[in-house]
This record gives sequence, C-alpha cells and structure tokens, in this order.
Amino acid sequence: MDNKIAVARCHEIQLAIRDKEVPRFETIPEIGMAVQLALHLRGLPLVEYEKLKLIASTMLGVPRLAVDRIIILLAEIEFVRLQKEGRRIKAVLPLIPYFDDLYEGIGEYFSIEANPDEFEVLTLEIVDRLAGAPYNVDALAGKLGAERKAFDSSVEIGTKGNFLISRRARSKTVLLNPSYYSENADVFIDHVAKCGANGIKRTMELIQKSQGWPLSLIERTGEIGGTKVSQDDVQLLKKLAQEGAIKPPKISTSHAGDALFMFTPTPGFVNVNPLRREVYERSLAIVSAVRQGQLLPNKFRIRSPGAVLYTLKRDLQLSPTSDYAEQYRNLVDYRIAQLVQLSNGYWQLKIIDTPENREALDIALRLVQGDNPPDTTLLDREAHQAMTGSQEYIESLVSARQMRERETVVLSDEKKFEYEQILLEGM
Repeated sequence: MDNKIAVARCHEIQLAIRDKEVPRFETIPEIGMAVQLALHLRGLPLVEYEKLKLIASTMLGVPRLAVDRIIILLAEIEFVRLQKEGRRIKAVLPLIPYFDDLYEGIGEYFSIEANPDEFEVLTLEIVDRLAGAPYNVDALAGKLGAERKAFDSSVEIGTKGNFLISRRARSKTVLLNPSYYSENADVFIDHVAKCGANGIKRTMELIQKSQGWPLSLIERTGEIGGTKVSQDDVQLLKKLAQEGAIKPPKISTSHAGDALFMFTPTPGFVNVNPLRREVYERSLAIVSAVRQGQLLPNKFRIRSPGAVLYTLKRDLQLSPTSDYAEQYRNLVDYRIAQLVQLSNGYWQLKIIDTPENREALDIALRLVQGDNPPDTTLLDREAHQAMTGSQEYIESLVSARQMRERETVVLSDEKKFEYEQILLEGM
C-alpha cells in the first residue's frame, strides 16, 4: 500500500475510534493523531504550547499524555519548529504543507520509523479495500489472503471501534467502510450481496475521474467519461440518486430538462459540521453547472471545464454571454454568485467574494481534475481558531465540550484466545 494512502487510512481509523483505546493498535492511532493535529495547526502563527495541549485533548481526540509524543513526531519531520526553555516546550511554530504534501511528509515517517505490526498492516489493508467498495466478508478475506482468525479479529475490532460496519444481506455478510459508505449503506450492501464488489469499485473509480457526470448521459450512453459500465451499475447509480445516498445536485433548463449530476461519496461527510457541509455542497453545485455547459449545453459548449473553473478562481467572473443564465441559476440560490443582466441582454456571472466561495471554487477545480481533497471536510473550525484565540474564548469552547470517557476496545474472549494462539505458534 502506498504510504500516503496508509497515512490517510490511519487518520480515518483514528477519527472513528477517537475516544476509544484499542490495545492492539500502536502505530495507527499515533499516525492518525499526527495527521489530525497537523491539519489543525496548518496555516497558523506561533501557538502557545499549553493552549495547544488543552485544545488537542478536549476538542481533537488526542489524549493529553500523547500530545508531547505527537508534537515531537511533527518536529522530527520538520512540520513544526519548537520553542523551548530547557527541555520544556513553550510554543510551536507550524510549518505544515498543504494538500498531498502533508500526507507525503507523514508517509515518509510511516515508512521509515513507524514499523506497524502485521495485525495493524492487515487492518489498514481491510480499511483500504473497503474505501473502494463494500465487500462480501468471505470474498475480502480470500482476496487479501490473510490468516482467517487474524482477519476475523481485525474485523471484530473494526466493528467495535466504529471504523467498519458489518451487515447481513441475501444470506451474506457484507463489510463496508463508514467513512465512505455510511449514507444509505443498505443500498450498497444489497448491491454487493447481489452482484459483488467489483462493479461498485469500478463505477466509483470512474465517477472519481469524472465527478459531476450527468446521470441522464450515463443512462443514454452506458458510459462514464467514455468508459462502458454495465446495466447493473447504471441501475445502482439510479438507485443511489433516488435514495439520496450521494445527493446529486439537480439543474433544470428549458433545453435539457432536469439533470442530476453524480459524485462519489465523500470521506467523513456525514459527521461534518453544517458549515463545512455547505462549503462542499457549494463546490458540487459549481461542478454541476460547468458539467451542464460541457455535456448538456444550450448554444455554446464548454470545451475545458478546468479552464472555466480556473478563470472563475482567478477573476471571480466569466465573460458575458446570452447562453448560461439557466445553467448557473443554482449558484445564485446557493449565494455563490450573481447573474447580472447587461444592457445588451447578455448575462454575466460574478462570484460573491467570500472565503467560503473561494474555498468552494478551489474544491470544485480539484474535483474536476479527478482529485478528492483529503481533508476538506475534516477540519474542526472552532479548534483551529481556538489555537490562537484568547484564554476566555478557549475556556468557553472547552467548557461547551462534554468531558469524554475513553472506552477500551477488546476482542471477545474466544477471539482473544485464538489470537494469542496465533502469536504463540508464530514464535
């Protein structure tokens, strides 16, 4: 597994277990907490260390006793610079890179220093496979070639730790990754039990490369971005659209009727705060509007969606035209843009200049380029802002967060005995 992917999976698992202690894990929570802390330090000025420790332990799920170890890890990979008095850390200067560079930096540490054991590696492989599609449990065990007792133990910890979901459908047990498939999970589970995982995996990969592809075009051509898909998978997309699992945006125009635009499930989307959800939904609306002009145009076809989005990011407006008022109407409804009618009857699209709309444009461009921004919806804005806030502000936030008790996730007695036997036999 690619080191960047392994680091992302550690973060997903840590976000799920958060206030649970898993005795079988050591590397996974350490790397997951490093990503979590790095995301929230990124872009900040010098931060007082005592403030950082308080916020990390009360708002970010990093145990207070672990903060020192995690911040030293980030210092080792030069993501932060420490100010000390003797051996005591007084302040932290963040030097965190953006986007994939963050995962590459922690990925290097993971590959050289982390040394996860076989059980943790197996858990990461299971979670990674399930990020692509839900799987029949027996098929996944066979595909990974893992010792079945160790596989079952990892699945048990995953379900108890909330980073895996196990469901029965059509007399089969199906596993899924709730970071990607928790919304209307039954739709995916039933499809896997009926048709297997390969169709879902391939279809989601095609949508990933062609985010915002119109469902009507997929139905008519049997293709996504020029690649054929089966009728079973077209039916899956229709059911997902109907059930609202992916919540496709809809654009209504007089020349093309109602069009739904398909997107992949978004990591962690169910659990994000409303502001983050709104920013992401704005980005989907932007992509859908541009795809409408590319694939379901009126008079003038958009030849390069990436170029249009780049222009919008740079200029916050498009050249006037007589053609696109209906196409961009949703952007007005989402308070992303204004449609200004000029004296010659043409319309001009002008983006409302706010930080949220600029961020939505950035996300939209990355989606059209085939990238899923890994940390778009995972940032706790209050925790991020609190790092440099006043003591009164921090205390008000901290007091508003209920104290959590850490729960220990352990194997059942039978599984624990079986796993101990595996370890003894391997010695």
